[in-house]
Amino acid sequence: MIMLDAFRAAAQQQAMPHDDIEWWLRLARPCLYLSRDGSGPVVGYFGGRPALPATVVWPEGMVHLATLDLAAVPHGSTDLDLPADGALLFFAAPSMTSTVGRVIHVPAGAAVVEAEPPGSTVYDRFPLHANADWSLPGDPTDSPEYRHDRPDEDEYIDIVWYLDRPEAALILGGYGTSNTGGLGVPVRSPEIEVLLAQFYLGEVEVGEDFETDLATVFYVIGRDDLAAALFDRVSMSTDFHG
Repeated sequence: MIMLDAFRAAAQQQAMPHDDIEWWLRLARPCLYLSRDGSGPVVGYFGGRPALPATVVWPEGMVHLATLDLAAVPHGSTDLDLPADGALLFFAAPSMTSTVGRVIHVPAGAAVVEAEPPGSTVYDRFPLHANADWSLPGDPTDSPEYRHDRPDEDEYIDIVWYLDRPEAALILGGYGTSNTGGLGVPVRSPEIEVLLAQFYLGEVEVGEDFETDLATVFYVIGRDDLAAALFDRVSMSTDFHG
């Protein structure tokens, strides 16, 4: 996969021993890169008007970022304990440092209607093509499997920071990426919580709504809450590239 090969190549250029390279790669997690363009299957769409049950109102003050068709997510493409079907809708209150967001799971077969936003922006809709890859933690302590104070930790962190990643509007699962805004990846306790999704939002997608040229929006959920499909317990935060 792209990210594993990229790390190997960069680590070899830094003369990292083979056994050490393979040790670090044990921390990799599968994830799904979702992009506007690509050859992968369409698993949802960015923007547009979401389909909501009549009993669910559009979250006040928020914009609809994306809807995913969980039945279309390729099996094994992430290690998230997602529902097998239904739709997952992502909303956020747009701001450079917003912590207000919501994820709604609409069960398969539920009666839905195309929702109209109460004064919120509707972004241009485009399909999200899925490509499976791997994710490495920018900070190894983000991995619950990391239990060692390795002497090459700083070297590893430096390599991962400069890796080129596949283009994506949204990454489902994985570790996420730190940004120059300083927030870091907001998974504070990786043993009990996990990154559900991370959006990359530029002016093409959201204009100036997030007050920066490139915003990142993180959705984090407890592992037990994810297994129970309690998406109302998702926390959201934003960061920016300066």
